Amino acid sequence: MKRSGLTLARGSAAADAMVFFGLWLQQPLQIAATNPSGTRLADALARHVDLHRPGPVLELGAGTGSLTHGLIRAGCPLDRIIAVERQPRLATVLRRKFPGVTVIEDDAASAARCLAGRIEVLCAVVSSLPIKWFPLTMQRAVVDPCVDLLGAHGQFLQITNAFSSPLDVDRLEIAGREVGRVWFNLLPAQIWSYTRRPWKKEPATSLEASAVMLTP
Repeated sequence: MKRSGLTLARGSAAADAMVFFGLWLQQPLQIAATNPSGTRLADALARHVDLHRPGPVLELGAGTGSLTHGLIRAGCPLDRIIAVERQPRLATVLRRKFPGVTVIEDDAASAARCLAGRIEVLCAVVSSLPIKWFPLTMQRAVVDPCVDLLGAHGQFLQITNAFSSPLDVDRLEIAGREVGRVWFNLLPAQIWSYTRRPWKKEPATSLEASAVMLTP
């Protein structure tokens, strides 16, 4: 008896979830959750991606492609998505499910640095990395190249279960705000948007100007 396409899809999704859960058991601090992000969360995140902006969408920690599906449902072409995943087994899943997507099997920090020399601008960055638990130096290695490629108004979108910013905006010198909450996920999640911080040079006070003039 032939199995229906729906049955095959469900079986494939269950198999992907088992791969994801098995990797989480082995490396709980490197995998953001015990299961892939839900459909509601993926769609909510994708709604914050402005596809009218130029450049590809960079997905960090793509896993089994839950957020990738959300981007595609929102109208993003497969060939406009660059998915970064460091786990070889998950990268294999991504290549099987999304043959038109560029899959980079590498650490997110290294991939972001590599892209800086190959891509002029990014449309957006979406991340499901467990970035809250990264040391500051690693957070900076991930975020800085992305923010540079995003430009003044591009968004680095991060999902988290922390109910507070998973990134230290002051030490990373970025601006951040929560833009959404999804309660009906397996674990309630928040969406944070980070952008380049607009720097404004304050004019020197008369006292400071005098001090400069008096300095030999």
